Amino acid sequence: MAQMTDKQIQQTRFRVGELQKRIAVLEATREDLERQIRKLSDSVPEDQVDANEQRDGYVAYGSYAKSVIARKENLRRSLDDIIGQTSDIAVDLRHQLDALDSYERVRARRMARDAEKQQARVMS
Repeated sequence: MAQMTDKQIQQTRFRVGELQKRIAVLEATREDLERQIRKLSDSVPEDQVDANEQRDGYVAYGSYAKSVIARKENLRRSLDDIIGQTSDIAVDLRHQLDALDSYERVRARRMARDAEKQQARVMS
């Protein structure tokens, strides 16, 4: 029984570590996507652009603007997916942390009980 709980604790700690790594990667990806969106917004502000507009020095500014706007929309969709994945993993992480806490409480009670038995043997 003790080995089973120790093994469960070890497995759960591993899962917690893996989930934390995945969340860190997703957070870094989210930050990068947000940075890319800001950069594209600075390049072509959607609310100030006419897709058919011509600018001095730019032969096809309208098509460039359309491509930037489409890219921003794709990045926003990716960002929404990343946020959803992060949320799902955070829920799973919370469950794993709760399970780990439960296993560790069981282990602590067992260790206290064993210590009490040892103390009783020494006293008698």
